Amino acid sequence: MPFETPSLPVLIKRTQSDLAGDSLRQSDAQVLARTLGGAAYGLYGYLDWIAEQILPDKADESTLERIAALRLNQPRKPAQVATGSVSFTATPGAVLDVDTLLQSNDGRTYKVTSARTTVNGSNSTTIAALEAGSLGNADAGLTLTPVQPIAGIVGSSFVVLAPGLSGGVARESLESLRSRVIRSYRVIPHGGAASDYETWALEVPGVTRAWCRGGLLGPGTVTVFIMRDDDPQPVPNDEQLAEVQDYLEPLRPVTAEVHVQRPIQVPVVYRFKSVNPDTTAVRAAVEAQLRDLHNREADLGVPLLISHIREAISSAGGEYDHSLTVPAADVPAGKSELLTFGGCVWGA
Repeated sequence: MPFETPSLPVLIKRTQSDLAGDSLRQSDAQVLARTLGGAAYGLYGYLDWIAEQILPDKADESTLERIAALRLNQPRKPAQVATGSVSFTATPGAVLDVDTLLQSNDGRTYKVTSARTTVNGSNSTTIAALEAGSLGNADAGLTLTPVQPIAGIVGSSFVVLAPGLSGGVARESLESLRSRVIRSYRVIPHGGAASDYETWALEVPGVTRAWCRGGLLGPGTVTVFIMRDDDPQPVPNDEQLAEVQDYLEPLRPVTAEVHVQRPIQVPVVYRFKSVNPDTTAVRAAVEAQLRDLHNREADLGVPLLISHIREAISSAGGEYDHSLTVPAADVPAGKSELLTFGGCVWGA
């Protein structure tokens, strides 16, 4: 039976009753009862707070971080800076120092990480975002200008080279850390089971989902698929796959041949003959429900049920009736395929 914290009025009445003797009726018993009752109520509240810190599902941030440091190989994943390369034009013999600051038009600031003594014409160097987080990521072609003029740099402009600036990751969210800690209680290590590979992959900064499949590439092989849902591009690039591969190598059983891959994304396009009422708001609500369905139920190699698709559409706000032509049955998925939302086509 759970313990119930007495309310403040109950505590005051209890103290009043304890002090209600004939000799004390004309004394300051009422004031004393309220004072003691308030003190006891505060202590009960503190005990309630302590009880919530014991388990990770209700623990505060600082307590949860302490639990994570004790239970996880990788405690709260730190923020990381975006990195990449830039090109620039210079005269021969100009010096570009490390930590030279570059800035984009929208205020993002980067620093040079490799010093260069330039040659005539086109040169290149590497840069990193000054502040960690996903805001430092940028597409190829972004133009940066030095915060202070640099002698010998023609045009004072640096252009981000392909594939762009990547790798910037925000500090792990509190709820993501909480889910990993709770997972450590539920999923017990087994020295190389599929769940172990998924746990290890999720310890790498930026990885939000992981799946392990055995034997896909032959006997003795283990294939780990990962996604980075918080990145502008959630499908990992080669460098991010290599980062997870390097992390898994010292952890894997010696007989396992591990391969880290990206899931094959298969967009599911929804074609509607009609929706009633056919308004912009209802269409937006239907698309939102279908996106949510993919976020909740789409899993590696798992088909999407047509009954769940219809249920999601019918639960859209304002929708009264609809006619869905495609898909007309359960949507299959291959072993390495992940079904994603591919948009809606109306009146098809």
